[in-house]
Amino acid sequence: MSTSSSNFEEKLPVGINDLPNELLEYIIGLLPPYQDLENCMVVCKRWYRNVQSVIRHKKIELHRAISNFNIQWEHHIDTPKQQIITKRYSHSACSHENAMYVFGGCTCTSTTFNDLWKLDLSTRQWQRLLTMGSYPSPKACASLVYYCDTLILFGGWTHPSPYPLHQAWRTFNELHLYDISANRWNCITSPTTAPPSMAGHAATVHGDHMVVFGGLHGHNGGSNDIWCLNLLTYSWAKKETFGDKPHPRYGHSQIALDDFHLLILGGWGGPPNVVMNDIWLLTMTGRHWTWTPITVENQQWGASHLWCHPACKVDDYVVVFSRNPVSTPPPLAYSRWTSNSQIGINQGRRLNANESRDHYLVRPDDGAGPSVDRDVNVNGRRGNLVARYIGDTSNNRSESLRHSYNALNHINHMSAFRAEKPQLSRHREKQLDALKRMEMKFKITRSEKPRQALRPVAPKMAMFVLDISKILSPDHKVLWLPIKSIAYGSPESTILYTLVKGNGELIMFGGIKRDAGAITNQSGQTVDMADTVSNSLHFISAPRSTI
Repeated sequence: MSTSSSNFEEKLPVGINDLPNELLEYIIGLLPPYQDLENCMVVCKRWYRNVQSVIRHKKIELHRAISNFNIQWEHHIDTPKQQIITKRYSHSACSHENAMYVFGGCTCTSTTFNDLWKLDLSTRQWQRLLTMGSYPSPKACASLVYYCDTLILFGGWTHPSPYPLHQAWRTFNELHLYDISANRWNCITSPTTAPPSMAGHAATVHGDHMVVFGGLHGHNGGSNDIWCLNLLTYSWAKKETFGDKPHPRYGHSQIALDDFHLLILGGWGGPPNVVMNDIWLLTMTGRHWTWTPITVENQQWGASHLWCHPACKVDDYVVVFSRNPVSTPPPLAYSRWTSNSQIGINQGRRLNANESRDHYLVRPDDGAGPSVDRDVNVNGRRGNLVARYIGDTSNNRSESLRHSYNALNHINHMSAFRAEKPQLSRHREKQLDALKRMEMKFKITRSEKPRQALRPVAPKMAMFVLDISKILSPDHKVLWLPIKSIAYGSPESTILYTLVKGNGELIMFGGIKRDAGAITNQSGQTVDMADTVSNSLHFISAPRSTI
């Protein structure tokens, strides 16, 4: 009976379609949310519905992960057989469907590129596009947006070449279109008055128009002008605004809310020249557009540097990655600026075995228990003092004992001139003997295992989240969410990178990892300038769920 039943079970056709929808969606969800996932939609109607459910769930999971500060960092490492993009910062990037495009940027010597790269988000592989047509000038700090199978590149900045001498840096007002299907650059000459040359501006697409705000206009400083490009006729128009408007700035973030509204966050400008953390809403209706200053709640939880850290919109949240407020003060040039000193840190608890020093829990100061010192320990101020080096703890203890021994030995020698009581002298001798024995014990322990080289603890990056769900309400309020935790595996502190949104994930690329001059001054060793610029690629997503 058992033999016949087993033969009958072997003849049953069993396949992946016999799985319940929950298991099938879980398996499909393991694929990258790009081309491979789209290919699954053409298998059958059931798979089409399952893929739609997977896409919907990934969007919800990313939204939930951001609101709960429960994100996952994935660092992509290129293989030697793949094309590897050159290290750069202040480049331009945008994403469309299954690809992210990167143009230009600066090298460690401030020379600029005019190359165009494509990242296949399904395979995570880079490809340098050998394009045709009229190439743009080598430049950085340009804007790059997508519109109707076309990349629109505008403005930018370039550093002068060393020869001939005494050249000044310059900005551009070039407008180039890259036709994705034809793989061709086209230089567009506007039939109307074009905007001045600029760099560090921001651009977003609203319907059939590209709106450009701010920027560094040549050697004239920052600007708060608004220029609008008609993407059907490629004609420019300078827009007038009603009422108050933001201060001139560059290096800010511009977020498109819908066809008639956009947000401006932070930047650098003035007068006087300062780092700005303000937020403005632009309403693009009527003959004269209107600026509205936004009331920001919970500013103590906001990112402290918005001009060198780009912002990215995820549904009704704006995400910014900046330096971890509880990390060791970084050796970056901007570490001397005003830092976020309003975040309370739960410093008293011990780290368990599954945690590292870059995974800190952060809690608001709710008034319960002792007050929290919120000052960052920079330039002699009070506050969090995190160890800069990790390594052989026995060596640290031995050094501490050595200093104690020397101090007591010094006291013992001084006592000979004071004619102290014999009882006190014998007590110090006992202390010295005990310290000698403990020091010898740690020396023996350290000699039995190889000594670990001391290495600096690189400051990590934290996520800051701005809730903009009520931005279009009559009150025009936004809210920085209190930081609940800082994800494990975040990269070291980086500036002037790009951050774009993919399908169910955020993509961070390039930037400056650290300041070579600061490291040279602290360690006394020469640092390769090429190591200060990065081509690191990171993917930020929701943690993978299990069933």
